[in-house]
Amino acid sequence: MESNLKIKYFDELFKVFTNQKEGWYAFYSDYTTGKVWWCEEIVDYLGIPGREMDEAEALSYYISLIHPDDREAFIQESIRMKAGEIDELDLLYRIMNKEGKYVTVSTYSKMLREDGEPVFYAGVVVNYEKSNLIDATTGLHTTTMMMEKMNRYNAEGKPYFIMLLSIRDFASVNNNYGYMEGNRALRMIADIMLLNRNGADVYKLEGTKFAMLKSFEMGDEELKIFGSREFDNIRNRLLKGIEIKGRNVVIDVFGGGVYTDDSTIMPDTVYTSVLFALAKAKENTSNTTLNVFNQTLLVRDSQRLSLYNAIRESIMDECQGFFMVYQPIIGRGSGKLVSMEALLRWYGDEYGQIFPGTFIEWLEKDPIFFDLGSWIIRQALEDAKKIIKVIPDFKVNINLAYPQLGRDDFEQELKKIVDASGVNPKNIRLELTERCKLLDINLLRQKLKFIQDMGMQTSLDDFGTGYSSINLLFDLPVNQIKIDRSFIQDIDKEEPKRVMLKAIVDCARILGAHVCVEGLETREMVDYVCDNFDITSMQGYYYSKPIMLEEFLDNMHKWM
Repeated sequence: MESNLKIKYFDELFKVFTNQKEGWYAFYSDYTTGKVWWCEEIVDYLGIPGREMDEAEALSYYISLIHPDDREAFIQESIRMKAGEIDELDLLYRIMNKEGKYVTVSTYSKMLREDGEPVFYAGVVVNYEKSNLIDATTGLHTTTMMMEKMNRYNAEGKPYFIMLLSIRDFASVNNNYGYMEGNRALRMIADIMLLNRNGADVYKLEGTKFAMLKSFEMGDEELKIFGSREFDNIRNRLLKGIEIKGRNVVIDVFGGGVYTDDSTIMPDTVYTSVLFALAKAKENTSNTTLNVFNQTLLVRDSQRLSLYNAIRESIMDECQGFFMVYQPIIGRGSGKLVSMEALLRWYGDEYGQIFPGTFIEWLEKDPIFFDLGSWIIRQALEDAKKIIKVIPDFKVNINLAYPQLGRDDFEQELKKIVDASGVNPKNIRLELTERCKLLDINLLRQKLKFIQDMGMQTSLDDFGTGYSSINLLFDLPVNQIKIDRSFIQDIDKEEPKRVMLKAIVDCARILGAHVCVEGLETREMVDYVCDNFDITSMQGYYYSKPIMLEEFLDNMHKWM
């Protein structure tokens, strides 16, 4: 093909590439002529001398624009490609535009050969400054690009490691030095991570979270040890401090990691797992090392990741495998059935029956939890209708988790479910689980007010497990509190517990809230609590363990 014809041909080809997405720049190299052609957009953006250049001149000029810290990696990959070690390039780096500013880009390219010799080389340079795939503060890729890369590793069957790193008390940096200096600190932290990435890609996620992602070949033992050294190096460097407004400010970080060599595990499952590991690292302030989800490679740990993946797939499959069980709640005065608590279970052929304590805290990190929460409410209301026909004032207690309450569309979803069920709101009592206290108190108050305005009741579960529960009783509009079973264990032998429970019951009465005591396992426990405290209702194994609806219906006569 003649040179002028080639230019015309590739002009049309470039238009196809560059018109697809803003910031995508096509290029082409013909090794038979030693020429490189650039699209107009990249020539203008980077200030390249011309659209057509000699191959050696073009490569030298382009490399001169690359950030010094990224230059060696680009050169080495280019050498490997020309030598025939690789035929495709997928490389992230920073390059200087014509205004002298470094921007983050990736090159995706392909080498074509004849008889082992390079003939054509073509690809695109993706400019993330021109898209929403780049974090404006740090110049790093965002979560979207990270998930795309994880999906690609899965498709290629590549094992990979992901590490999340977050900053302790970064709010104090913003409060003491201002948001502009805070952003500058984030850029410095990003640079420190890039210097210590050891071949991994670095990403900026929401808030003050960063991520590292690296793939490995199958069987590479480094997969099992990667991350801890890198985390230690980054943390130790930040503990030496970074300069902010002339002061040396010490930055502390915590981190969580997950590695997987199982391509059947969905990237969303892996990401939820690493968020879970990060949350555990945040809680354990005395731990200064990376909290790796499956650190020891024990069978139970690898099985746990597979279990979580199976549970997540079940939710996506319209909650197949999930089912509800119910535990009766007995009125203290009448000794008869007044309510039941709806409790979740999951069954998988490979795992058997799994209790929610195994997976709920993990799953709460995943946005998909909202779908499960909606299914729980729908199923519990459908089942409760069978009992309400017999006991018109019967109530079903349904647990709410903080990811549900925290959603902007929670009220709309709840109203839609209740309206569709046909259940009178007066028969519904929604329980706040213990971790709901992680939410802002004003937000909680607003959500509970909405629930009560709909005609439903509200309840505080696990009451007595912490001082914050006492605060919640005063701060939130609740109709019932449920005393946790751990609080009443050995209450007949421990006077401080007796004094506290009496104070709680008296306080609840003054505030107009009913009191339900959980965990009653013997007749003696029931009698002791009823004789000494002015409670409203009782729940526990003495009456029944949680059972399937059919069994519940068969046993109702015992409690009526």
